[in-house]
Amino acid sequence: MASRGTATRTKLVDTTIRLVGELGYAKTTTRAIAQAAGVAEGTLYRHFPDKAALFAEAVLQQNQHVVDWIETLPARAGTATVKANLTDCLTHLAALRADILPLELAVLTDPELARVAPPPGALPGPPGRLAEYLRAEQGLGRLRADADPEHSAVVLLALLFGMAMNPPGPPDRHAPTALPGIADAVDIVLKGLEPRTP
Repeated sequence: MASRGTATRTKLVDTTIRLVGELGYAKTTTRAIAQAAGVAEGTLYRHFPDKAALFAEAVLQQNQHVVDWIETLPARAGTATVKANLTDCLTHLAALRADILPLELAVLTDPELARVAPPPGALPGPPGRLAEYLRAEQGLGRLRADADPEHSAVVLLALLFGMAMNPPGPPDRHAPTALPGIADAVDIVLKGLEPRTP
């Protein structure tokens, strides 16, 4: 049986998911979440350090299957090809875009969310696992040793979100959640845009 604290935390996350669905990120305040969950706003802050942490947990909970897959990414270093692994990773992360993109936009407009940032060199969650994977591939000599894994992970994720905002082609009607062009985009990142010297 779940403890009272765990039950309260779960209720806060579930309430956040429901309210964001009804109101959107920008209009879902911590006060509204606490009231709808039947707790004091201070209780919310005993479970989550800030609004961003609560929203992030709500997004990740809705997409736990993706999070579980991403957790295995660092162990995939040295298997298949880097291109195949990164394409698979970004394809999985593309499934989060319906939830993540509105959160990213909310971060730009909500002062409480905008001032929260991960400490330098410590990407949380899926971005952190992607950086770990890139670092592991560097250790195997399959990626440039001078590339910064955290920066590279951010570049790959920015590429993914940019593609989600402006997809490069029509969606696949057989896989409507798929984002077209991911493999090509990964190829561009890995090979660069400069012409090859003969």
